[in-house]
This record gives sequence, structure tokens and C-alpha cells, in this order.
Amino acid sequence: MNPQVDNSVVTTTVTLISALVLLAAVLFMGASLIGVIDNVPPDDGSRKQAAILERIKPVSQVSFETPKPAAVVKLSGKEVYNKVCAACHAAGTLGAPKTGDKAAWEPRFAQGIDTLVNHAVNGIRAMPAKGGDPSLTEANLHDSIVYMLGESGIKVETAPAEAPPAPAPAEAK
Repeated sequence: MNPQVDNSVVTTTVTLISALVLLAAVLFMGASLIGVIDNVPPDDGSRKQAAILERIKPVSQVSFETPKPAAVVKLSGKEVYNKVCAACHAAGTLGAPKTGDKAAWEPRFAQGIDTLVNHAVNGIRAMPAKGGDPSLTEANLHDSIVYMLGESGIKVETAPAEAPPAPAPAEAK
């Protein structure tokens, strides 16, 4: 036989065996990959849904609850006046009686201090409830009203705003 024919037979055989080995390796890797893919749990869409909800969540929320003060701070009547009341009562904004105007405060004081405190707590006409600061207590408002009346020249006895009720007289047997 011709050496050239022998050489082509060997080359063809080696090429064929190499191709079969390569095919077997590819099939083995494919089978291994299919085995790994089968072990991954199917995606039920929860990750997509969580990503969507995270992307479209609102930036803030509206709450109609009255905020609770972090800590009760005892403020004097002057401090409450400077913090809240002076915004309107120093200049007489929207018909608020000016601090220091005795003529404007006398008819209001004639209604009684409890009525003035009630108006301050619940609001009246253009005045918002608690002067717009929901953290204020009735005692704070009472003290600030007493302060404004005092600055207006009206003397008020300084009884505490939240005095305990007087005990009922005992019945005689």
C-alpha cells in the first residue's frame, strides 16, 4: 500500500476519535448543567413583585393622628406665649386681642378664665385649637392666658388650671 494512503487513514481515524471524544464531553457537560438547573427552585414571580413594590412605594404617608409629645415639658406662661401665642397676639393678627390692650381683653375676661381656656383649647373664629400646637396642655394654655392678661393689666389669681375637684360634703346620718 501507499504510505500516503496509510497516513490519511490514520489522520481520519484520529480526527474521528477526537470528534467523538469532544461530542461525549459536550454531552456530559450538558447533562451536568441540566442537573444543576433542575435543582434551582422555579421563580414564582415573588422577587419580581418585591422589586416592583420597592420601586413604586410611596415616598411618604399622610397621617391624621395627633402626634404625641415625646416628653412632657413644663413651660411657663411666658414661654408658651413666646412659642405659640405671640405670632398672633403680639400684632393682633386676624382680630386676635393684642397683648397689652386692656380694653380688648376686659370683655373676654368677663366671660371667665375657664371660657378663655376652653376657647384656646378648642379654637375660636380664626384661632386654631391649642394655637396650632397640639403638644400644649390645658395647663400650658391657662398659664399663657394668665400671662397675657397680666401683661394687659388685668390681675388674675394664679390658681392651677387643673385643680382637683372639691370633695362632696358627707351626709349626716
